[in-house]
Amino acid sequence: MAYFTPKQPEETGAPVDGARRAQKILVVDDDLPSRLTLVGLIESQGHQVLQADDGVQALAMFRQETPDLILMSGDMPHIDGYEATRQIKASDAEAFVPVIFLATTSNNQELEKCLDAGSDDVIEKPCNPVLLKARINALLHIRDLYHTVQEQKNELTAHQKRLQRERLLAGRLFTKIVNTGTLELPNIKSMLSPMSLFSGDILLSAPKPSSGLHVLLGDFTGHGLAAATGALPVASVFYGMTEKGYSVAEIVSEINTKLRNILPTDMFLAACMIDLNPGSHTLTIWNGGIPPVIIYSGKQKRIVNRIVPRHLPLGVAGDKEFNRRVDVVDMKQGDRIYIHSDGITETIAPSGEMFGRERLTKIFESALHPDDLYDEIRARLQAFRAGGAQRDDVTLIEIEYHQAALEATVNLEHGKNIPAVLPPSSWNFSLDLGAELLRHFDPLPMVIQAICDMQGFHGQRQQLYTVFSELFSNALDHGILNLDSQLKKTADGFAKYYLERESRLATQSKGKITIEISHKGTRQGGELTVRVEDTGKGFNHEDDMLALEKNQGNSGRGIPLLYSMCDEVKYHGSGNAVTVVFRWCECGASNS
Repeated sequence: MAYFTPKQPEETGAPVDGARRAQKILVVDDDLPSRLTLVGLIESQGHQVLQADDGVQALAMFRQETPDLILMSGDMPHIDGYEATRQIKASDAEAFVPVIFLATTSNNQELEKCLDAGSDDVIEKPCNPVLLKARINALLHIRDLYHTVQEQKNELTAHQKRLQRERLLAGRLFTKIVNTGTLELPNIKSMLSPMSLFSGDILLSAPKPSSGLHVLLGDFTGHGLAAATGALPVASVFYGMTEKGYSVAEIVSEINTKLRNILPTDMFLAACMIDLNPGSHTLTIWNGGIPPVIIYSGKQKRIVNRIVPRHLPLGVAGDKEFNRRVDVVDMKQGDRIYIHSDGITETIAPSGEMFGRERLTKIFESALHPDDLYDEIRARLQAFRAGGAQRDDVTLIEIEYHQAALEATVNLEHGKNIPAVLPPSSWNFSLDLGAELLRHFDPLPMVIQAICDMQGFHGQRQQLYTVFSELFSNALDHGILNLDSQLKKTADGFAKYYLERESRLATQSKGKITIEISHKGTRQGGELTVRVEDTGKGFNHEDDMLALEKNQGNSGRGIPLLYSMCDEVKYHGSGNAVTVVFRWCECGASNS
């Protein structure tokens, strides 16, 4: 096979003024005088000349020497020029070797015969030297252009294959990095259908340290790789801060700051993040630009709540303008939560009609069994699109509020590669948190991270977070803010409780919480002692409280949780100070 690689003039020795460099030209003619005349003319033009006196020699010379152009006579012994030309033209589909036929007459019949054989030009013998030179130069120029285009085509094909491999690799890495959450839980159904290899929609889910779930559904402006790259920093912040125990408000604030710093001004993330808390039977929602979140009652078989978007998408507002406010709603066993991107309602039928919110609502109003709703939505969408092209990324998630399943998420850390517990050592530290700091700072993630770094409590991180969370929440809510837990006992009580908490915290100017933490090694492992004291009035901690398994309400579970998870719990004075002891053994488990 012959391949042509175009070179620049300085590489080939060709004159810079545009004169053509010497090339190999094969002359095939059984008439020796005529052939020698042609050889002389072509050599005078500066080309190297090869000779053959019949089609057999011409084919052999072509395979051996790979000439740049051929002058071919028609009628010759053994194999004539017509058949030789056919074989030359068929030998390599990618190579282009021009063939000029040497015709003895100029009648149309011979001209047609030459063209049928595959000739690129015809010149009548005896050849005019000026015309011959012009025909040769023209075809050599076309040949150069042809091979330049062929080389560019091959290079483009190679680039496309390389790009495809890189896109597939990037897609796998993207999936591994972004989709590392808990979407496989039995109480969750989800789909993320991108319109291209990369999705501008993201769906993230992760267990909280104290049980329950954080879920984020986002929709970047645009589609494909450009939109998908923004998902990587979002996933990093979401998973990292959820693991450390940060709240929805704190996580979306950090994501907003991150995206505002890295995204171009015309790009943002419409997003909805939720916190599903089985301890308080509540759903906390921050919605910035995602269609309303639907709460469907499994018992009543109807929509009981819609949480509409209240905020700008992430990456738009500055830190001072960003609104962290969340919605809080009560959840009942068997309720379903539906979050979706606008790709659902904006699905287009072949007729050009949009699926729309009304069609989606009618599915929920059809009184289907809750177990069938998710599949019905998907089936209706597919039937509506009727095989038409997908014009947007489509994402949908259904989460069933199932208390036992959500509480079990606390155990998802088990079986992972958890660093070993560090050798027991003695240490202590304390924090004084004033009202001004408490208004905008949650100390729990920092405290948990510190004690895990010092002692390696990685296997007990969730238990410790629950203990610290209950201690701190009681001190802040009831000690400093003087909130009444009875507020949580009405149907919409927790939402009112949260709004009142937010209001009081924003204006709080007095009060302090002191946290003292100490650790000492023991023969079996170690002993962690935590004392939390607030400047509030305290409360009657000796009141009877329901056992955890009997308490299905939104309040009164904190102190029983402490007793179930700690080895010692002791309240002091009026109840505004409490000390707990958490013992662990060398195996990494608590002794309680």
